[in-house]
Amino acid sequence: MAEADAAEEIRAHIAEHYGFRAHSVLSLDQDVSLLRRDSGASWVARVFPAGRRAAVEGDAEILGWLAAQDYPAERCATEDPVSELADGRVVLVTEAVPFVPRAQRRSAIKDAGGIRGLGALMGRLHTLPQGQGACTRPGGAWHHMALGAPADELQAAREMLDEARSRASARDLASFDVLEDALDLADDCGGLPETLIHPDFVLANVVATPEPSMVLVDWSGAGRGPRLWSLAFFLLAEGAKDLRRVELALIGYGRHVELQPEELERLEAVIPARPLVLTIWGLRHHGIAAATAAQDAQDTRRLAFKIAELARSPSRD
Repeated sequence: MAEADAAEEIRAHIAEHYGFRAHSVLSLDQDVSLLRRDSGASWVARVFPAGRRAAVEGDAEILGWLAAQDYPAERCATEDPVSELADGRVVLVTEAVPFVPRAQRRSAIKDAGGIRGLGALMGRLHTLPQGQGACTRPGGAWHHMALGAPADELQAAREMLDEARSRASARDLASFDVLEDALDLADDCGGLPETLIHPDFVLANVVATPEPSMVLVDWSGAGRGPRLWSLAFFLLAEGAKDLRRVELALIGYGRHVELQPEELERLEAVIPARPLVLTIWGLRHHGIAAATAAQDAQDTRRLAFKIAELARSPSRD
C-alpha cells in the first residue's frame, strides 16, 4: 500500500472508531504513525499483523500497569486502545509523548541523565514489583521475529537462516556456516534471573521530553524474561558507539541491580544474540550479502568480549 493510502486508512479508522479526527498523519517508523490534531493530545497508532490481538491487548495491559507504577513509558490513549482494521490487522493507540525538536534531542537526553540515567531507568524497571496478567507472559523477543522469550527469537532466526541457506549459492555456504556457528554460541539466558523486560531498550526507543526527562516507547513483546537479555543489547548498542558509554550504562544500572556471577560469566555469549538476529533479518529481507552478514557476526563477537570485560571489571564509582 502506498504511504499516502496507508496514512489515510489509519486516519479514517481512528476517526470512525474513536472520533479522533487528525489533521495530519506522519510516519514515525514502519507501521507506526503519529496522528496530529489541532486541539488535545496527539496519538500514536501502531499496526500489527492480523491474528495478534491477544498479544497487543497484552501490550496495552502492561502499559496500564507501568502507568500505575509511575514508570516513564508511553500511555494508552483510551480505555479501549486496541482495535482491528478491515483486513484483521491490529491497531494499538497511545498518547504521543511530547518531544523536543531533533536539534535539541542530544542535549535534552544529557540533561535528563544521559546514558547513565538510561541505565538507571532500566535498573528501575528490573526492580519493579512483579505484576499480574500480561506482566507474567514470556517476553523479550523482538516482535518482528517472534512472540515470547529470547529462545523463541533465536529459534525463529535459525529457521529464517535455514530458509535463506536453501536458496544460497555455493560460494556463500562458508558464510552461512559462520552464521550457524554464531547462532550455536548465542546464549538465550535460560535459567537466569527474570523480571519485566522491554525487548528493545535502546536510545532509538527513548523520547526526550522538554522537562527534561526520558520516556520509553515501543513495548511490543514486553513481558517476563531474563534481565540480562535486555541489558546485553543495550550495552552492545552503546558500546558500538564508544566503550566509555558502556561504563556509564553499567554505573546507572548498578544503582538498582547487582548482576549475579553467572550473569557476568554468560554476558559475552548473550551480547551477540540480538545483533545476530537483526543481521539474519537483514540477510532475508533487505538483501544483505552473506559475506557481509558473516563479517558482522564476527565483529560483534569481538566487541562482545570487550564489553563483557568491562562489566567484569572492579566496582565503579
